[in-house]
Amino acid sequence: MHPEFEHGQHLLARPDQTLFWQRLKRHGAQGGRRLLMLHGAGVAGTLTWAPLVGHLAAHDELIIPDLRGMGQTVSPDGGEPPFTLEQVVEDVMALIETQRITHFDLIGYSFGGLVAMRLVQRLRAERPEVKIGDISLLEPALLERECHATMIQVRDGYAEAARAMREAPSPEAGITAFLDLISPHRTRNPRAERMMVARLAHRHLGFANALDCVTHAVREIDREVLLADVLASGSEVRSLVGGKSPQTLRDYHSLLAERHAGWQSLEIPGTDHSLPFQKPRRIGAELSFA
Repeated sequence: MHPEFEHGQHLLARPDQTLFWQRLKRHGAQGGRRLLMLHGAGVAGTLTWAPLVGHLAAHDELIIPDLRGMGQTVSPDGGEPPFTLEQVVEDVMALIETQRITHFDLIGYSFGGLVAMRLVQRLRAERPEVKIGDISLLEPALLERECHATMIQVRDGYAEAARAMREAPSPEAGITAFLDLISPHRTRNPRAERMMVARLAHRHLGFANALDCVTHAVREIDREVLLADVLASGSEVRSLVGGKSPQTLRDYHSLLAERHAGWQSLEIPGTDHSLPFQKPRRIGAELSFA
């Protein structure tokens, strides 16, 4: 993935999944900071984080799992069964336990941001000996706007996009509908659009399952309790949002920073929801604080 790091690929057998994950260790590093990296829906860990790896000066070890439905994490029968947020979080908790990981910084992007917040909540309740340092959330699901009732209504559009991916002759229309919802102000360069659609179509059924997983979580999770638990972990939390992302999203993250002393919100100019692909150097610099 990057010449500065030794790269190991691993499998973790779960009751109903084989979890693929990678460990990157900086050559010659002794100890140092560890970063657990949770990607977004539809795109594997390697594709998501590869542009960022070379800009992570503060971290000497990176743990990158492929979450359910994506990348090389697969069901033993080769199918694409639906899954819940709790199943995804339990996969990551099993990885932490089997590798005896006791401390790490955490970054989550989009779907992975929601997984990250629920992971913090569950570790705090079930594994308090595991210490989480800095938490970075890149446009995390569940924090898309202040009005939770409106967000539930918006998720109906994502559910329709997921349905189209499953039922239409080709998944492209459903994927484009998703992109129009998540990045309505994106620069519609034809080549970039084709690349995004092709990336998300690689495992379109797993992608659709991830969208439905988030839609269900949005309806079931008490967001205020989740935020309170994340902040009560004692970690410094920073959310990064795109300057071209919807105003409702940017306003809500600014409001979170105003309300909570432990929360910082940063806007990355010239980016939309694809910010880790668009400005990896800037994001790496923000994550490389000591």
